[in-house]
Amino acid sequence: MSKFIVRGALLCLLTTAAAQAQRMEFSLVAGYPRWNAAKLGSSADRDGKDTDTRILGREGYGARLTLNTRGYYGHEVGYMYNRAVVRARVGREGTRGPDIFREDEVPVRQAFYNFLMYFMPAGERLRPFMTGGVQAHDYAEPGFSEWKGFPTRNYGLNYGGGLKLKLFKHALVRVDVRQYIGGKPYDLTFEDPVKSGGLVRQLEGSVGVGFMF
Repeated sequence: MSKFIVRGALLCLLTTAAAQAQRMEFSLVAGYPRWNAAKLGSSADRDGKDTDTRILGREGYGARLTLNTRGYYGHEVGYMYNRAVVRARVGREGTRGPDIFREDEVPVRQAFYNFLMYFMPAGERLRPFMTGGVQAHDYAEPGFSEWKGFPTRNYGLNYGGGLKLKLFKHALVRVDVRQYIGGKPYDLTFEDPVKSGGLVRQLEGSVGVGFMF
């Protein structure tokens, strides 16, 4: 499904660009994702708590393709490869022993489509903007033996803003901040199964270099 989001939006962008001769941008970006402390459930064999599992972000890399209109709007598709760490309490040594924790690095891949609204018209050197869109996250599972979850694909919405600065005719730098809201990954066990759903938030800051054509 995430491939269809990017392919469908990309086809629309290319078709519109060819028909209206509008300016496109291709940007390479590096970012830092940070997941909130949402309760993700437990992989422990007994006495599991809803707070046993956490996702900790490291860094991410990706690309964005943007079609800008002649005025104040734009459309964007993109892909990010994020490095993250899953840290989980998986049990306890004996009945009263210390808790056992495991952690492993996992890739979290995301694809998205966003609509952009600029505060300055096309052609201006400095262009702040707001953005909103939809995304899909693919969460890989950690490799430790006690893990009882599953790799999942979760969908959601995102919003944020940023700033683009044109360096010269065909190059720019950009800064983005986005808040992603989506379903909880991994389908882990909850103390109360009724609370197994819900949302997780990911805050992402990124910088990038873009090429206009």
